[in-house]
Amino acid sequence: MRLLLLLSVFLTSVALAAPPQQVTAKYRVIKSGQLVGEVNERFERNGQQYRIESTTSATGIFALFARGAIRLQSSGEITKDGLRPLHFEHHRGADPAKLIVADFDWGKLVVSHKYDGKVETAPLLPGTQDRLSQLYQFMFQAPGKRDVDFNISTGRKLTPYHYRFVKEETTAVSAGTFQTIHLSKERTADEDGIELWLAKSSHYFPVRIVFDEKNGSRLEQQLESLSFKMD
Repeated sequence: MRLLLLLSVFLTSVALAAPPQQVTAKYRVIKSGQLVGEVNERFERNGQQYRIESTTSATGIFALFARGAIRLQSSGEITKDGLRPLHFEHHRGADPAKLIVADFDWGKLVVSHKYDGKVETAPLLPGTQDRLSQLYQFMFQAPGKRDVDFNISTGRKLTPYHYRFVKEETTAVSAGTFQTIHLSKERTADEDGIELWLAKSSHYFPVRIVFDEKNGSRLEQQLESLSFKMD
């Protein structure tokens, strides 16, 4: 009887830990204390395949100066180690000349970056993510109280990201108050810094993201709404 009880508890915990089939999220984008835009994201899991789309649009008076929305798309496979991207796109407005693409060939262990009319390749390292999939990988591999390392394809190059565990803390955003894991990646001469606050009770979804940009400015995404659809 005790064995059956323990098995039941184990299976329940596994079920609770299962990642959602669908995620819909909306963020407020804030710069210098002003609301400048919004981000709408959607994650879908279909069997062992996934697709993520993120659209950033300027709002209010800032929409008058923006040159179209920014769209990020990531698609690929779901493995025992989480997300394994196959294709990534970065659209800036409707100008095809500004399209950035990354294709991941896991058989040959090569990633191809296509931008500015050229194609460059790099060795594909195990666990590599793209700029968008990295934020959803935490749903499949909980970060815990430790540093996290990713190799990230930006669409232009492959870059190592080191996220330092800062602390567990309470984080209040428009969508509510969450107990979070705070991770921080330092800014470098070539890459923006990033701080993440991952909600422990919401599949470690990022409820707050701060970009420490190379030009010295800071851009913040605060979660406004979030919904999960489970199997």
